[in-house]
Amino acid sequence: MSKFIIIEGPDNTGKDTQVKQIIKNFPNEVFHMFHYFNLPFKDDLEKHKEYSAKMYDQMFNIMKEAPKNINYIFNRAHLGETVYSPLYRGYMGDYVFDIEKKYTEELRMELYLITLVNDPTLIMKRDDGKSFYKSEEGIKAEIDGFARAHRKSTIKNKLLIDIGKMGIEEGGNVIKDFIC
Repeated sequence: MSKFIIIEGPDNTGKDTQVKQIIKNFPNEVFHMFHYFNLPFKDDLEKHKEYSAKMYDQMFNIMKEAPKNINYIFNRAHLGETVYSPLYRGYMGDYVFDIEKKYTEELRMELYLITLVNDPTLIMKRDDGKSFYKSEEGIKAEIDGFARAHRKSTIKNKLLIDIGKMGIEEGGNVIKDFIC
């Protein structure tokens, strides 16, 4: 059976590191990866929203139509829209939950949502200068937004993990146990 793993969380929480741990912890499986990132429509919010809606609908459709026995990791997916839109774009991004709900019943057993959070001071130490947030309060708002989005998600198999309270391998093992 295919695995569809969505890994979410604020910048600098260790998503890429945990993707590597997933691959390491499942050595007999191959994962195809999608990485979602900022869209080029910063000055046109309507175009941004329209593009995002199409992109996330297609993301879930990829899962629905995927051949069996092929695994996918979606690094940064739809939950970010529900966090970043109200904080930095001035509109609610909760429309992505309607898209998610349209597909989750069919994908229920194969779909895993992993949301990483971390201590804001640790995130600030790892800041690469490319993040939206500009302060510890901004990071806290993002963490709260991801936790809210995680709770609101209709994905049945979901794990919210404070990755800052454990080492890389320990976090990877928690995720491995969750997926197994």
